[in-house]
Amino acid sequence: MEQVIGHADLRRELAALAASPEPPHALLFAGPESTGRAVLARYLAMLLNCEVLHAPPAAGASLFGDALPPAAGAVGEPCGACRACRLILEGAHPDVITVAPGDTLCRPREGESHPAHPDSADIRICQVRGITELVARYPFEARTRVIIIDPADRLALYAAPALLKTLEEPPGHTVFVLITAAPDRLLETIISRCRRIDVRPVARAEIEAGLLARGVEPRIAAEAAAAARGRPGRALAFVADPDLMGARSRILGRCAQVAAGGIPARFDYARSLAERWRGDQAAVRFELECWEAFWEERLRRAAAAGARQELAGLLEALRAIAAVREHLLANVQARAAFDLMLLRFPRVTLEPSTEEELPAHA
Repeated sequence: MEQVIGHADLRRELAALAASPEPPHALLFAGPESTGRAVLARYLAMLLNCEVLHAPPAAGASLFGDALPPAAGAVGEPCGACRACRLILEGAHPDVITVAPGDTLCRPREGESHPAHPDSADIRICQVRGITELVARYPFEARTRVIIIDPADRLALYAAPALLKTLEEPPGHTVFVLITAAPDRLLETIISRCRRIDVRPVARAEIEAGLLARGVEPRIAAEAAAAARGRPGRALAFVADPDLMGARSRILGRCAQVAAGGIPARFDYARSLAERWRGDQAAVRFELECWEAFWEERLRRAAAAGARQELAGLLEALRAIAAVREHLLANVQARAAFDLMLLRFPRVTLEPSTEEELPAHA
């Protein structure tokens, strides 16, 4: 069974919601990327559909009013072995559907000329039209259909109001899970119709323990947990691809060089980021995470040393990274956004004895 790393309190909350007579028809999982939001959404789908948790009582067990013994496994945890749980874990359940930017559930209007859009950056109104048509029908085999919209902040201009209509008149057999790292970009009316679940970073010790439970070698588990910055998904990615840890170390070294350089060098680096953003946004997002780690480490050092005069500049650097993410989501010109970010970074002095990089995997 897919294990959720950390979030014990959220798992208890989701179990209670799933067991209630009327579970919420829409939930908003808000939190940073790679913190486990999608895993928790699948966990909720299993809670709602596990055949063991929802097995009917044994016939004749209560003829004289005696309390029925609980079914095996009916303690709030999905079994992970029944047909419903297996299909959800494999991403193959016909009633547990993730809608993301692309073609999933695309339904053109009748007679409409509508080219395919597998590389769309947004969740389009044609996909919301497909959602609306789907939820009007009963699930194929599930007790409760679960539609996961990830990331919900990528709902296009006309798609969000179209989804709102469905949320205002929810079908009784469907639960929506909206996932986002930027809840402030959603319509307030959509937020108001969802039960919000804040998914926060996980403690390093919990991530390390989760990796060890998966059989990861202790040294690698410790390194990946430390580098993940509270994001179990990122830790699992480091474990799955050791080269990613090496890439992180190289990027941290580049961060140090850029932060110590002058304005021309910073503009050259901003141009490089903007060019790469056009072709590989995921790689640039990873580089921004490395910048956050770079400035957070310096912030910890400055706070520990009592260097209060440095703190304002380091905090400004972290705010600049948060701002560039917002600008990129709003489709601001990438080069201008990266230029502004680099100009807001304080200048650092490199010390020959200081290791800016973390050790990579052997």
